Amino acid sequence: MKFIKLTPLILSIGLFIFWINSVSFKKNEQENQIKPRPNIIFLLSDDQRDNTFGAMGHPVLKTPNADKLIENGVRFKNTYISAPVCSPSRVSFFTGMSERVHGVGFSTKFQMTEDQWAQTYPQLLRSNGYYSGFVGKFGVEYYTFKGKASEKFDYWEAHDGWSEFWPKELENCTEYADAKEDIITPIMGEKIEEFLKEIPEDKPFSLSVSFSVPHGSQIVSMYPDNELAAKARIPANEYPKLKGRPFYDTMYRDENITIPAETGTDPYVNIPKRMLDQSKGRATGTYIYDYSRESCKEHYIRYYQQISGMDKVIGDLMKSLKEKGLSDNTIIIFASDHGLLMGEYGMSGKALLYDMVEKIPCFIYDPRLPKSNTGITVDNLVSSLDITTTILDYAGIAPPANMQGRSLVPLMNGEKKEWRNELFLESLFTGRDTPFSEGIRMGDWKYIRMYGHHQWSWEDKDVDFKNKKPEFEQLFNLKNDSGEMHNLISEYEGSKILNELRNKTAKYSEEKNLERKRYIQSNPSAIKAR
Repeated sequence: MKFIKLTPLILSIGLFIFWINSVSFKKNEQENQIKPRPNIIFLLSDDQRDNTFGAMGHPVLKTPNADKLIENGVRFKNTYISAPVCSPSRVSFFTGMSERVHGVGFSTKFQMTEDQWAQTYPQLLRSNGYYSGFVGKFGVEYYTFKGKASEKFDYWEAHDGWSEFWPKELENCTEYADAKEDIITPIMGEKIEEFLKEIPEDKPFSLSVSFSVPHGSQIVSMYPDNELAAKARIPANEYPKLKGRPFYDTMYRDENITIPAETGTDPYVNIPKRMLDQSKGRATGTYIYDYSRESCKEHYIRYYQQISGMDKVIGDLMKSLKEKGLSDNTIIIFASDHGLLMGEYGMSGKALLYDMVEKIPCFIYDPRLPKSNTGITVDNLVSSLDITTTILDYAGIAPPANMQGRSLVPLMNGEKKEWRNELFLESLFTGRDTPFSEGIRMGDWKYIRMYGHHQWSWEDKDVDFKNKKPEFEQLFNLKNDSGEMHNLISEYEGSKILNELRNKTAKYSEEKNLERKRYIQSNPSAIKAR
């Protein structure tokens, strides 16, 4: 056996090579551990109810761009909104808290404060190194930093209040005066493109896009200054400026669009007049077009047109991300602020706990997911509050203690994780004679209880139902009655399941009030009356 004598030179070369390989290995290890944080885009529509994309099985709607994201992402089929009215819903998305806890809404006496804003997902992202943008309808309505919301973002092209289909002449939409387009949705598309041109190369970005469609403000203003058109009594495309326009002229007008069979029938069959007087705002003003069959169909046509117009903007966004080399690390989250009744139960509008109002379209597209985890529909019960926590989770930010949602990331990754089996629901909007409603979705069951409150605003004591008997109740078996047409309260009186649902609802309601008290005690400067 021969032995090779290692000279000092050979030994030095060997040690140098070993050092180079070691450094290279450590560098690769560090690079694998420190992955770039994803860009996050949150798209929020207005008044869009569940199942209103082609990929969700809608028989009429044409939405190829959203469909592609759904087919390559994850859909959350049972997503319920925290507050089924515009302003409190948006505040809940920002804060990750229910209306009863954060206290800001159309019917409350409070406004969002600077301290509350400091704990919202846009501010937390910005404070943790994200370049932050907002486009569209801010929608908070009541806040102490009115006129200064633009300072809360690095990029701001947005409006307070409601816009109209043609927004440029509105005082609250001056941000859009320089746009090339005239219609609100493509204007937002312009602003999205502008944002993408301004993002820095050394930061991840977050963009919140709050569409104004397919909200009623868009439906009634497609044909300006025409009372018949505002009531959907004549086709919107009789307005000359809509002639030849993609989406808004003839689209869906030749389709076989069906409206609910109960449209224009007695609404008090389902909720008695003593609980909800339809003549106080719904049937005579805000949603008048859904109380007759003729105008209801025109509403559906315009509603679908608005969704397809929004889908075009989504497609343009995806194209721009790809062209800019951003598509592989940008997460898209889509939701709506709530759904909408459009003739169902002989009525229209929001702020009730029917699935048509409470359930929203929700999906997440994460290009980093393995192919085996895409194109999936998740049946778990999801709250809109979960979206806030999910956004922070993707950014690697721990949610504040007051946030009430759970991250959807484990469900996205296909992890076998214990999840909720029931979900508390509530609506505290009391305008248009709407009652307080709260209830629970558990398995195949949905229970709702209502309390009349015939004033516009309420205080904390008004939502303490501990010693109050419900004035009206509903019980639905969603497996046998997905349309929630048959109230089973009388049939199940005294049953184990009804008692359980009542007790659980009462327990959740009391806990929400306690959470509000704890929140006020721990964050006194976050509470300010308006």
